[in-house]
Amino acid sequence: MEGNGIFLVVLLLFSLAAISTAQICPEGSPKLFVFGDSYVDTGNWPKNVRGPWKEPFGITFPGKPTGRASDGHVLTDHIASFLGIESPTPYQLKDTSKNIQQGLNFAYGGSGVFPSTWAKDSLSVQIDQFEQLLDENEYSQRDLDNSVALVSTGANDYSLYSAAKKGSNDGLPAFTEGLVNQLAADLQRLAHLGVKNIVVATLPLLGCLPVHIIPPNSYQNCDEESNENAMIHNQLLRKAVEKLKTDDGNKCTFVILDLYNAMVSAIDQFRQNAANTEYKNPLQPCCSKIVDYMCSVEGVCTNPESSFFFDLGHPSDNGWNAIFSFLRGSLLKDLKV
Repeated sequence: MEGNGIFLVVLLLFSLAAISTAQICPEGSPKLFVFGDSYVDTGNWPKNVRGPWKEPFGITFPGKPTGRASDGHVLTDHIASFLGIESPTPYQLKDTSKNIQQGLNFAYGGSGVFPSTWAKDSLSVQIDQFEQLLDENEYSQRDLDNSVALVSTGANDYSLYSAAKKGSNDGLPAFTEGLVNQLAADLQRLAHLGVKNIVVATLPLLGCLPVHIIPPNSYQNCDEESNENAMIHNQLLRKAVEKLKTDDGNKCTFVILDLYNAMVSAIDQFRQNAANTEYKNPLQPCCSKIVDYMCSVEGVCTNPESSFFFDLGHPSDNGWNAIFSFLRGSLLKDLKV
């Protein structure tokens, strides 16, 4: 009897472990592969460089820096939660992670569609990294059959263009066309690699990011020219994605994630509720002191969970919660997982 009791205890412990593992990574759960910039990067920014691995990032969640350009969650976390999985491991941490079966995050803060001096990993390089893992059989065809690629990029390309042109829009239409064409080619490449669902975000509300507010540091008026440029980009992106949907070689589902209009709605909602919050102005970032383009600990507001923007370019944890509430419906409608 004693031997049987020991056997039953061991069997029970084994069963509980199996259940726990299944809950962490249930068989058949979708794989999420993430590509883009700091709106979706969850830890690929270098740890030894000033930025989201340093305080005050992460002060709302989880209470310490995690490589996210926010005081808490970013877009990737919301998409992963929507899919019922944990946020995928950042690519640079894959060798020390015990679990990459949720997928991987290749996104790199500061990167864009085109190569830049800001970040070494453009969208094409990120896809190269993904393809190499497929060549090494890290993921099977079965994994890809139940996979989602999240792509959010392009804003940094326009920042670099504006800096190079010193604010002039000369040549911008041709630049936008070339950028969208390259982005479409990258999306098509992901489809040809076997990803079954590709979710691509539009450009955000560029002109209402605190860095673009007119006049500077007033946090009153959005730069409508930047917003107009973002809308033109997004219109071309929609046309490019519609064309990809009709290509005979593509057997995946393409979903446009309308980040621009979700931000419009979320900011309007923030203003309507402003009477009940510490922050009356959604355009005023929590972080008021910027050093080397990054938020400084000395400049953080006392109540970041009430803000909409954490710093000059990134929504706060609260901001992302509001934005995703307006994105969820389109994912429920269009995403086939």
